[in-house]
Amino acid sequence: MYLHNAGVLLAVVIGLALGNRAIKILVTKAGAERHISESRVDYVIKSIQLVWVFIGVIAAVALTGSNIEDVGILVGSSLAFLGVALFAQWSLLSNATASIIVFFFFPCKVGNWVEIVDGDNTIIGKIKEITLFHIILLDKNSALVTYPNSLIFQKAIRITYGKPLKRDIEDEPNK
Repeated sequence: MYLHNAGVLLAVVIGLALGNRAIKILVTKAGAERHISESRVDYVIKSIQLVWVFIGVIAAVALTGSNIEDVGILVGSSLAFLGVALFAQWSLLSNATASIIVFFFFPCKVGNWVEIVDGDNTIIGKIKEITLFHIILLDKNSALVTYPNSLIFQKAIRITYGKPLKRDIEDEPNK
């Protein structure tokens, strides 16, 4: 019985190590192809690896023959605790999740001028950085503006790929 458990644990550990390496290679490759900064690539790698390790720990506990009721209680209690702890911080969790989606599917990159169309609250600026929680823009008045990653999917965005928007050229501050 113990040899079987040791073999299962060894297989899970090897699977976790290989999975972590594959995650790092794939995300780094995707980041290099899209010319994404190393710090942003690291954010995404660490986020995905954290979820991967959590899944691996649950698999190890379940596969070693632990009482399934104990595993269910552990998982249920953990999820309930996280749910209560993160309820007040739901926007942070959704922004972190959106950051991973932004990494793979967002058509903008650092240096692009964008217009986030939101009626009277429209924001125009050059992307300075895309972090785990926000996109940081430098507006035409040289002010830093942060915009949550989770909201970026809810608004129309106009991208100019490196040039300021035509109407902003006249308004751009002298440097």
